[in-house]
Amino acid sequence: MKTIIVIILALVSIEIIGQNLSECGLDNNPVLTQVESEYLNDYLAAQRNEFDFQDKKVIFITGSSGSIIGTKVEYFEHIKRWNDKNARVATGIEVLTEKQKMESNGFDVIITYWVKVLTEKQKKKLLKQIKTMK
Repeated sequence: MKTIIVIILALVSIEIIGQNLSECGLDNNPVLTQVESEYLNDYLAAQRNEFDFQDKKVIFITGSSGSIIGTKVEYFEHIKRWNDKNARVATGIEVLTEKQKMESNGFDVIITYWVKVLTEKQKKKLLKQIKTMK
């Protein structure tokens, strides 16, 4: 009986997550919506440790060396496409320090997708580039 209840709860939670995905990435505002925050907290649970995406300002980075600034819309489109294939996007997070937040005009975290290696040198270059963006 316990097993059946656990299976039912798991299926319901998967369905809820899937429904929430359709409400993610509707704009390129770097501050996440409530639904986007909840989705990313679940999607990146294994990588985020204690970090909470609630009300965070996020920059999305892509390209094998992490040299391309992506958008929130593009990121969630990748997740939706790969979700349709029952697969996941190769993604990671880099929580910024207080100094890096100031250097980047208040961004809290970098989310990478399809990045093989993001070096400290490349991260510094990106933070400078982000600061000049409007």
